[in-house]
Amino acid sequence: MKNIILVGMMSSGKTTLGKKLARSLGYRFKDLDKLIEQDQNTDIPSIFAEKGEAYFRDVESRLLKSIPVNGSIVLASGGGTPCFFDNMEFIKKLGISIFLDVPAHSLAKRIENHGKDDRPILSGAQSLAETLQNKIDERRPYYAQADFSLHGELDVTHLLEKLKPLL
Repeated sequence: MKNIILVGMMSSGKTTLGKKLARSLGYRFKDLDKLIEQDQNTDIPSIFAEKGEAYFRDVESRLLKSIPVNGSIVLASGGGTPCFFDNMEFIKKLGISIFLDVPAHSLAKRIENHGKDDRPILSGAQSLAETLQNKIDERRPYYAQADFSLHGELDVTHLLEKLKPLL
């Protein structure tokens, strides 16, 4: 069965939707950020602080490319995953890609409710919503390559109706 890869900004709902989607389909769920933390035996903020973003992106790309094609997996990618190396091209080969398109102001509310300390790309941000909008604008050309885009609130039932014929 084809994999489903969720792409989008941090706090866009990739993990939440991914777990629900995997459960509904009888697929396995994988979170790329968690795979990185397991592989490196530390958390992502520590990787950024101790080894830098370039190192993190190398590990991220390597682990992304270790995901088997047609593995019946729902994968929540990291927010920046599609934007580095040939990752988006690989994601397109890996399975059905879905961009979770959530407005910056909604992302900012979610992040404020959960804390931004574990988000290295947000460190030092003066205006969270503005910083997020800038990141969305920067990343949109990559995200827009996804097979589907979902806007606003995410409904698993509606998404399953769209996906089932493709799986």
